[in-house]
Amino acid sequence: MRPLIGITCDYDLEADRIQLHSDYCRAIYAAGGLPVVLPYIDVEDVCSLASRLDGIMFTGGGDIDPHYFGEYPHYALGQVNPIRDEAEIRLCAWAMDNDKPVLGICRGIQVMSVAMGGTLYQDIATQLKSEVTINHRQTAPGWHPIHGVRLEPGSRISSIMGQQHIRVNSFHHQAVREVAPPFCATGRSDDGVIEVIESREHTFAVGVQWHPERMYRHHQNMLLLFKAFVEACSMSKP
Repeated sequence: MRPLIGITCDYDLEADRIQLHSDYCRAIYAAGGLPVVLPYIDVEDVCSLASRLDGIMFTGGGDIDPHYFGEYPHYALGQVNPIRDEAEIRLCAWAMDNDKPVLGICRGIQVMSVAMGGTLYQDIATQLKSEVTINHRQTAPGWHPIHGVRLEPGSRISSIMGQQHIRVNSFHHQAVREVAPPFCATGRSDDGVIEVIESREHTFAVGVQWHPERMYRHHQNMLLLFKAFVEACSMSKP
């Protein structure tokens, strides 16, 4: 039986509607998992539901309220969603405490970092100091890679990808700043932005700053990430 993978979704506050790009579900299904879209209900009940799942994927979306990492709002901070922030940060902390396999994508890597006590650049264009300038909000097609990422030798992500240099797409203006245990940064772009975090203390806890679900049909190495996640979820089944 395919492992059940919970997938967080966006929440439209004004329309009171949950929404999710189908690529997330398709990527999990292509990798051998069965996607389950998680609702926005009482967080304790969501955690109870998650306990019946084999893994959780945290998806992309808007900015995270800097209140969660002890900062005031930067003038370039985008729209925040208090309902989604509260639900995902608590769910991620629960998943880490219970060693539930976790994969974070774009906003998802940021949720993972903040849930464990890490911080973010609220706006990398104004806060990141680097001699290299990279546009992290591409206008190229979503499946097209626009910049490189250097992966740490011996890391889980380099083992999954089978190489130490990959090219990725980019759709963000926030990024992980300070990494908190149990995570370590195992991938960076040439401007220094953290592109991968992972835990060596958990069955599977990996966050990536790019969008592999938009790339996997054109770039098979991106499907390897979802397959590794689904395989870890299969091994964690009771």
